[in-house]
Amino acid sequence: MIVDYLNFISKKKSQITIFILLNICGLIFFLLPHNIFLNMLDLKFSYTEEVIRQNFVSIGEDGRQIYFFSALIIDTIYPLLYVSLFLGAYYKLFRENVFLFTFPLASGFFDILENIQVSLLLANFPTLSSQSIFYSSISTSIKWIAIGISLTVLIYGIIKKLMQR
Repeated sequence: MIVDYLNFISKKKSQITIFILLNICGLIFFLLPHNIFLNMLDLKFSYTEEVIRQNFVSIGEDGRQIYFFSALIIDTIYPLLYVSLFLGAYYKLFRENVFLFTFPLASGFFDILENIQVSLLLANFPTLSSQSIFYSSISTSIKWIAIGISLTVLIYGIIKKLMQR
């Protein structure tokens, strides 16, 4: 079943479709009202209570409600898409080394965990616990580290494949 999924998402048509859907999701984020995109915690490497308060106040109450739902809906679809895109490419490049698949899977896991944490921060605002801030920020940081490693491994695989030709 997993091999079937990997075969499916590694096909050129699937990769193009996933890439287009990923960009549509990104465009939806960009077009959210109340300057939500510019104030999304998801785009930062780490953050403090001061940053959270500044961003949440900046987008206002309506913006926080929209951000809450987009974090739970759109931003849950987003990691599923980029993880699938990574896994499809990795399956073509590193079929024998499944350990490398851990990095995109970890990025998706921590992205979804981050979305839950950000939603909890939004739901409880203006009350923010230091524990929630820590978990949210650390989830975001680990997500970005895993994405960075995933991209590095992907670039390495592409360069290696091109040099073998």
